[in-house]
Amino acid sequence: NPGQSDKDKDKRGNKCDNCPDDSNPNQSDIDGDGKGDKCDNDIDNDGLLNGADNCPKVANGNQADSDGDGIGDACDNCPQHANQGQSDKDEDLLGNACDDDVDTDSDGVEDSVDNCPNVANSDQQDVDGDGKGDACDTDNDNDGVLDKNDNCELIPNKQQKDTDGDGFGDACSDDKDGDKVLDPDDNCIYNPNVHSTDFRHLQMVALDPQTASTPPVWVVYDNGAEIHQTVNSDPAIAVGDHVLGDVDFEGTFFIEDTSDDDFVGFIFGYQSNAKFYVVSWKKAPQNWFNKAERGVTLKLVNSNTGPGTKLRDALWFTGSTPNQAQLLWHDGSLGWKPKVAYRWLLHHRPDIGTIRFYLYQGNNQVMDSGNIYDSTLKGGRLGLFCFSQEEIIWSNMEYKCGEGVPQAMFNDLPANLQNQVLSS
Repeated sequence: NPGQSDKDKDKRGNKCDNCPDDSNPNQSDIDGDGKGDKCDNDIDNDGLLNGADNCPKVANGNQADSDGDGIGDACDNCPQHANQGQSDKDEDLLGNACDDDVDTDSDGVEDSVDNCPNVANSDQQDVDGDGKGDACDTDNDNDGVLDKNDNCELIPNKQQKDTDGDGFGDACSDDKDGDKVLDPDDNCIYNPNVHSTDFRHLQMVALDPQTASTPPVWVVYDNGAEIHQTVNSDPAIAVGDHVLGDVDFEGTFFIEDTSDDDFVGFIFGYQSNAKFYVVSWKKAPQNWFNKAERGVTLKLVNSNTGPGTKLRDALWFTGSTPNQAQLLWHDGSLGWKPKVAYRWLLHHRPDIGTIRFYLYQGNNQVMDSGNIYDSTLKGGRLGLFCFSQEEIIWSNMEYKCGEGVPQAMFNDLPANLQNQVLSS
């Protein structure tokens, strides 16, 4: 587009703008039909025009609405409790009308809706649909063969046929979870609900909403594996919709801006706007509300107030802040540099309460957190974090369900956790 035409002035040229007549800098396109949501009269492509659809952003051709509140079950945050306003103060996707904030197993799923209330299973996987989550079901696929003896735990195969004798039944030899994605191409071979990295459906969470300032602008590329944040904004996160327990999460940081020196990062274990882990990287030290040191920090956010100035200040401060955020690890050896690509790799194993973070520049490892121990949050969603920093690119992102424990992490575990891993 040599003429650089931009009819709607959203900084996306007409040639590559999915709504050239309507300003939509984030280019959201929920149904992936090439027409942006801003100008698509059927955003979810379920055959119902947005104005007549009780879930305009979630495909639900049957328009089921169990509580009769005008919000379809497919997008109702309390489908059994009438709550037309859909109020969700803690932004955990469970509406206030049915959120009692009781979570016995700390997996981010309230006991009232948890299909395994005493066993952490943040993904709530239930392949046989019997109402009991796989994590606490002795026969996940309901084929009459107990899981401990079943050579296909997630696919019914009562006969247990195993032609090649490899220990996996013929019914699941190439596709363990039956999601029609072969295991070598599947990010989660034992989870039929997740098979690729996809941040196209983002939940935007403001962490200091009381301050009247600039909200971030998130733009999604590469089918949800690359995201740009373009403006200098208040602290905020953008959260994906896949829920994971054991997870490996990696991606590349690249900051195009050369004038600022603030925070870029990501989150994991997101359970609400007051409960998540955050990795944040500061280019240079700075005094504002308090001291922010240079380098990478890993914090547990477990805030008794949720978003607001107290949480904002705690995210800026490098240390721990009572009742807001606990510093789990800090490495001040390196601040990010603009126009340089850095690769991160995170391992989270909530079942043994262990986290490990690596950072690379080119082929060189520049940070290794060693094993970090915290069992507060046992799984949740992944997302991105920014605070007062513009022109950030997160690219080539990939998350996978963690299978086993990486060798370096295992080697550094205390004996009791090593025994737990070996016996599981």
